[in-house]
Amino acid sequence: MARKGKQETGRVSYRELRNTPGRVWERLAENEKLTLMADGEAKAILVPVEGGDVDGAWEAYRRGSAMLAAARLRREARAAGKASMSLDEINAVIRATRDRRRRGAPRRR
Repeated sequence: MARKGKQETGRVSYRELRNTPGRVWERLAENEKLTLMADGEAKAILVPVEGGDVDGAWEAYRRGSAMLAAARLRREARAAGKASMSLDEINAVIRATRDRRRRGAPRRR
């Protein structure tokens, strides 16, 4: 059962994809979103491409990935207490980082 706020997807095992790919294609043709499972873990998602628009689907994926990354960074900033930094503090961090890079210092991760 899906949790509230989460879209439920069907599950398909790697074995099922390998042994009965026709059934997987049928489910995709029915516009079902699938989670590819292997060894009990979600490994990938399979989503139908409407109208054969692969470029549009990839663009949507890239945009969604960027939105998820931005949300993760915001959560991390809040957790680290950095979400309340003033504009002057932010600009000071940017200046210091640029200065380090100009001097050839290695980047911090």
